[in-house]
Amino acid sequence: MNKAPSLSSSSTAFGTTDLLLLLTSFIWGTNYAVIKFALEDFLPLAFSGPRFFVASLCMAAALAISRQGFKLERRHILPMFLFGLSSSTINQSLVTIGMTYTKAGNAALILCTAPIFTAIFSRIKKHETFTRRAVIGLIIAFAGMALIILAGTKELNFQESWIGDLMMLAGAIFWAIYTIGTGKYAHIYGPIKTATMMMLMGTPVLLLVSTPMLIEQNWATVRPISWAGLVASGVFSIALSFILWNQGVRKIGATRTAIYSNIQPIFALLAAWLMLHETPTAGQLAGAVVTLAGIYLVRGGMLPATSQQEEEAEEEEINLGLGKG
Repeated sequence: MNKAPSLSSSSTAFGTTDLLLLLTSFIWGTNYAVIKFALEDFLPLAFSGPRFFVASLCMAAALAISRQGFKLERRHILPMFLFGLSSSTINQSLVTIGMTYTKAGNAALILCTAPIFTAIFSRIKKHETFTRRAVIGLIIAFAGMALIILAGTKELNFQESWIGDLMMLAGAIFWAIYTIGTGKYAHIYGPIKTATMMMLMGTPVLLLVSTPMLIEQNWATVRPISWAGLVASGVFSIALSFILWNQGVRKIGATRTAIYSNIQPIFALLAAWLMLHETPTAGQLAGAVVTLAGIYLVRGGMLPATSQQEEEAEEEEINLGLGKG
């Protein structure tokens, strides 16, 4: 039986993994501008489906070059397929479609709940325990994100967009499920193989869901620069970033990785400032400082599961017949 090793105590120190997660947040933060520009030419799922296809090709090539092979243990195929669906298909579809039914401010704020769901699910699964410091940090980080949004130009209105809001909330939950699910398999197969195999299993379903918009899309009107944005988004914001995300979960745990997603809007602010000359307000800058303080608290407040907790969790899975074959 392959058993995922515990996170070492040294994983609480800031290191290379954190820098790579900051890079991931930077890519995702600046990717908003790329997507916004490309969606002037693409229908939402006509953009998402092909960019995940591009990402799948890149990740498959990376896995082939690594010579790790594409073989999985039979008992891991179904759960990895389901986690792949959570990220590639369900999360992507919910967020992309939900954006058309809600305000941008609502969407940004709701998606910031993903680290909170990740912490809760991780605790339920006994992968991590969180101290009072971590709980306070999660609340502070969320408050900082709320301040950034409220001090900006994005409109908040939860009275007339409940369908879209529920879709965004479900998207955040499924991203948390994916983040939790990758941990075990990233320890067994490594981050490249885990991210790639989940992507290869989830993307065909996303393409199937995207079929109506792929047929409806007017491909003749898509500008070359939008095609370039699609390819760049697939290569960097999905292929590279998903691998780095899996590496983060493997090295420092699900919640401490997930909290880095709350840095994305800060990088988006900086990108808008430098590229679009949109000067952030004092409230947004204050929100960024508050968010970083919350992330700092969470980063040092999440503890890896003890050996006893891991054994109890594994025993529960055996008793329930989940993924043990």
